[in-house]
Amino acid sequence: MKVISRLITVLTFFILTGVAHAALITSVDRADFQTAVVGGTIDDQNFDSLAVGLLLGTLDGVTYSASGGTPIITNTFLTSTSPNGLGSTSVGFFESLESATFSFDNAITAFAIDINTFANTDGAYQGVLNIGDTVTSIFEVFPSTATGQFLGFVSDSAFTSITISATTGFGYTLDTLVYGDATSVVSAVPEPSTLAIFVLGLMGLASCRFKKQS
Repeated sequence: MKVISRLITVLTFFILTGVAHAALITSVDRADFQTAVVGGTIDDQNFDSLAVGLLLGTLDGVTYSASGGTPIITNTFLTSTSPNGLGSTSVGFFESLESATFSFDNAITAFAIDINTFANTDGAYQGVLNIGDTVTSIFEVFPSTATGQFLGFVSDSAFTSITISATTGFGYTLDTLVYGDATSVVSAVPEPSTLAIFVLGLMGLASCRFKKQS
């Protein structure tokens, strides 16, 4: 009986802790992202009011960094909102093997960014969250253009940083950063009744075992 009781305790622990760390990530397009964050606490940065050539470190609670250089404001490349976007001092844009990281002073559950690139397939870029989850971009062109990617999602688990990188051989620039908290995100945690049924089932097995031994 003691062995079974311990097994129940261990299984319950792993179920609860495993579920607690599982984030439900919902990737969306631009329109659905706007719908998902209506009523939430959302901030944005389109870089248009910043001086061209400005090296970005920390601004409005967001820290910008790059693996191959320093993020820089540029008006050289295509943007989703004119005139400015975000590039890197490495070659003026983020190279195909270069990653860009956004770190937030406050944990968030919603993130979106436009990616200027010639890549025309879904999943050309990925974002890795500090909590271990990975999201991918979709091929969704900028307004009145034929190129562009969009990486947008909401999460039921808060995170404080995301690192974007290419999964193909295309360099890129970034524009129209949107971040904050979505109001309603479907929870990845199973309903308490589901866990209760599972645990009660284990307890029932333990009870039967105990009666047979008696």
